[in-house]
Amino acid sequence: MIEPDVLGESEQSATSSVARILSELRRENGWTLAEVSKRTGVSISALSKIENGQSQPAYSVLTRLSSGLGLDFADLLEGKAGRPSFARAARAITRKGEGKRLKNDMGIYRLLSTELAAKALTPMVIDIPPRAENSEPARSAHSGEEFVFVLSGDVIFEMEPYTPVVLAEGDTVYFDAASSHGFYSAGPGGARILSICYSGSNEAPDYLTV
Repeated sequence: MIEPDVLGESEQSATSSVARILSELRRENGWTLAEVSKRTGVSISALSKIENGQSQPAYSVLTRLSSGLGLDFADLLEGKAGRPSFARAARAITRKGEGKRLKNDMGIYRLLSTELAAKALTPMVIDIPPRAENSEPARSAHSGEEFVFVLSGDVIFEMEPYTPVVLAEGDTVYFDAASSHGFYSAGPGGARILSICYSGSNEAPDYLTV
């Protein structure tokens, strides 16, 4: 698992990077928050909180920002505002324990192959905690498709309009990521999954709002 002090620094860095990118792009292009909201499907109030460092964007919000603004997902977290293209014969090796880290209500994410720009796929290893007693279930919805492989533990997968299902170690699920979905560990010790997301388009669906 990730040590709390290291994770905290990563969260703060990712939040400030996204805030800076938003501010720079709006200034360079003369965009209002309303125009960015229309491009990304993220509400004006959420954009304002992100830009002012008052809110840490969830994964689903980050995917809408990267897609709607034409940025690579990893570059958005790193604070790079360019619009690179995927290089021919490119490759990336991520060693055990390496990768860009972030945390939200769904779990602790480790983003893989972040040095590759303009990827069609976003691979991640996610540590999934048990659902806290009396807490609201964490939910995500983002454009494209998602494939999940359970690396360890038992995971409860919820997705509208289906009933919840338990996925054991070695099980997989492939689904429409635009449908509201969520994961939480079925056991007290947590679980770990490999998630691979495909955006499918640079257009953020109009119905994806915060």
